[in-house]
This record gives sequence, structure tokens and C-alpha cells, in this order.
Amino acid sequence: MQGWRTVLCNKKIWIALVGMVAGIAVALGFNESLVATISGGVISAISAILMALMGVKTARGTTVCPVDFSEEPEEVQVFQKAERKEAETEESQG
Repeated sequence: MQGWRTVLCNKKIWIALVGMVAGIAVALGFNESLVATISGGVISAISAILMALMGVKTARGTTVCPVDFSEEPEEVQVFQKAERKEAETEESQG
């Protein structure tokens, strides 16, 4: 029984299933806009339900954030330095 529960709680399975049903519906001639709207709603509902069911379990197991957000990525720092240098250049010329 645990195997089926694991499969049914896997968000990737539900997204694949909704995508497959949506593809078949479009192939059968249903309105693409309607299929996209219904698919989006179903995926949102499934995400919310799975988050509610599994969120508490995941939150209890998480003790430390694996990513350090205290520093910005190097690319952002380089971009900010370039912006400051450009602003200083404009101030000195203006």
C-alpha cells in the first residue's frame, strides 16, 4: 500500500498525467484554450493538495536550509559593480 501512496503523492506523475490527457483532448479536437484553462486549474489544485498533505512532513524533516542566501551570486555582484562604476562615470562627466 505504501508504494501506491508514494506514486500518488508524486507531483511529477500528476503533471505527466494531466499533460497526457490534455494532449489527447487537443488531438480529439477540443478547444485548445479550454483545455489549457482546465489543465492549469487541475495542476494548481493538485499542487495545493499535495503541498497540504506532504508539506508538514517535509517541513519537519528540514532542519537547515541547504542554500546560503546571505550573499548574492557572483554574477549579481559583478553587475552591481559595473552599474556603480557607470554611475560614477556619468557623475564625473555631468
